[in-house]
Amino acid sequence: MLKLETARLILRPYGENDLDGYYRLLSDRKNMYYLDDIITETREEARQGLAEAIALMESGNARRFAITLKGQPNNIIGGAGYDVTDATPLGRVGHMGWFILQEHQNKGIVTEAAKRVLSYAFDSDNCIRITTGCYAENIPTQKVIAKVGFRREAEKIKAQYHDGEMKDRLEYAINRDERRN
Repeated sequence: MLKLETARLILRPYGENDLDGYYRLLSDRKNMYYLDDIITETREEARQGLAEAIALMESGNARRFAITLKGQPNNIIGGAGYDVTDATPLGRVGHMGWFILQEHQNKGIVTEAAKRVLSYAFDSDNCIRITTGCYAENIPTQKVIAKVGFRREAEKIKAQYHDGEMKDRLEYAINRDERRN
């Protein structure tokens, strides 16, 4: 089983026994405000989403990890990973995302997890480029993006519908040969 570690965290693939934690993460409307496209309304939706995450990981078309604290491997506090969006002769391209329960926000956990996932992507999974993005108003995510080393590539004005209005979206990327360790 693929498992990534940091000083405080274990990042591991989701398993079938993770339904309760997965549902807790994705059903919290406040927590998932900026990720309304993956918010889960019911346990059945969570079950389907979890099955999809597991299948994508097993196929190699995504690397989706449950974030857990060391010593608490069954207590999922967040998720981080990337979906493979392209395969080139030079290597793979992925799109990265993350989320974490509110009580664990502002503790550097997402930054720590994202850095470790990027390290894995570039050093072990033949990725040459990883992209990410967020709404322009989502300042906490922009701070994580900067700390991890992404560079801004685009600002899309009123490009995406969210919470009753069209909002600006920022797009970022990092290439394997330009990353900071």
